[in-house]
Amino acid sequence: SSGINAEWPLRPGCTGARALAAPIQFTNYIHTTHVQKDETSASGALIEAAKGMRVIPTRGQAAKEKLYGFVQDLCKQNLGEEGARYFPFALGLFTTIGFCNVTNLLPYIEMPTQIIGCTVAMSTTLIAGLTIKCIAKHKLDFASFFFPPGAPVGLALLLVPVETISFFSRAVSLGVRLGANLTAGHMILHIISDFGAQMLASGTAGGAIGGVLCTAALVPVCILEIAVAVVQAYVFCMLTTMYLNDAHELH
Repeated sequence: SSGINAEWPLRPGCTGARALAAPIQFTNYIHTTHVQKDETSASGALIEAAKGMRVIPTRGQAAKEKLYGFVQDLCKQNLGEEGARYFPFALGLFTTIGFCNVTNLLPYIEMPTQIIGCTVAMSTTLIAGLTIKCIAKHKLDFASFFFPPGAPVGLALLLVPVETISFFSRAVSLGVRLGANLTAGHMILHIISDFGAQMLASGTAGGAIGGVLCTAALVPVCILEIAVAVVQAYVFCMLTTMYLNDAHELH
């Protein structure tokens, strides 16, 4: 029992739902001790990620659980029953893009998501992979993307080009949306800071006041940019899962 307590520590006086969860944690501990801990396998990766988890979560564990639940709900909403299969992909996509977006706000650091060429290349790769998967699963039915069932045949010359452009423009719009929003935020920060520096360098009382105000304005703008960075990661992940659902269901 000492090994179990070390692995799944309980605080003294733990009662209620936390205490009821202890048997579940005990079962998980027994299960994981009898599973080959191969970190290269899916089960091995989950076991390694679960190390140090507590019945009463720490702040870091609570944050990870919130992130896990958030992405899990996103997959369920957009992919339905298929969501569980693609949860690791969605979680990795969201955390990677979110980390890069927030890191971009640090001075002298440039991450790939700030470069529109990189974001477009990433989105093009994703859409190409989804298209290949869709063709492999649905074969000739894939053509229904470009001519919806039930549409009048006489509108084929109009609908097919429009739907074709709409489908393949996803590869560009998905990446441009991410890169352009981050670039716009950086430009605003640069303009405000440069204007404030010029006003401070003017040597006048009005310039000093204006420079201080510009510097103070950078604080709410930076907070807004952090929010935009996280939201853009969410939008990118959400649209990707929606496109993935389209590939499965031929919407």
